Amino acid sequence: MSQDNKNINLFKKIQNFIFTNYIKILILLVILFVVFIGHQSYSYFKIQNIKKSSIIFFDVIQDDQEYLISLENLIDDDNIFSILSKLKLIQKNNNNKNYSYSNELYKELLSSPNLDNLYKTAIASNASYTMINASYEDNTINYLNDISIYINNINDELDGYFSIKKELEYLLIVTEIDLNKSEYNNNSKALNKYNEIFNSSFVSASIKERVKKIHEFQLYK
Repeated sequence: MSQDNKNINLFKKIQNFIFTNYIKILILLVILFVVFIGHQSYSYFKIQNIKKSSIIFFDVIQDDQEYLISLENLIDDDNIFSILSKLKLIQKNNNNKNYSYSNELYKELLSSPNLDNLYKTAIASNASYTMINASYEDNTINYLNDISIYINNINDELDGYFSIKKELEYLLIVTEIDLNKSEYNNNSKALNKYNEIFNSSFVSASIKERVKKIHEFQLYK
């Protein structure tokens, strides 16, 4: 069979296939077109939403509005400006000693599925230190359970965070002792944690020194 005949037969087969299945092919093309349009529309509105969020965020930061009301409109958006807005609101509320609201924002941030592990660890560390301080300032044990959860969110395999996590574990124990007006000297949990930190080769010298000062203060106060 010549090459021309082969080409003619192939063309006829393709023609017959299209003729026989044209309805299925048409439906498939329509579905692909709808999917393409839907994807393009979603991408467009997503980009527009991010642009809108970015404009509001940077306008607020630039104007440094006292209550940052506009940022409240961004915290439910599913983009980076939602995270930045929550962090800015946390900073503002911490400065105003409105720790209960900051605590809720910390929890929302750490429950975000799209948050990188490093950022989650950094936020969890900041939340732990902040809420330990808030516990003393508000003289309440209400934050202690949340602080424990924050500490558990710290990845101690990341560089530098092993020492931070150990210090926070110790500080949480001491905070609980102080707020419950218990005896530090008789608390095996606190003393064991202190010894664990002081004898660890992985805990930094600066953390050990801070923990030692707190330990001595607790012993002789």
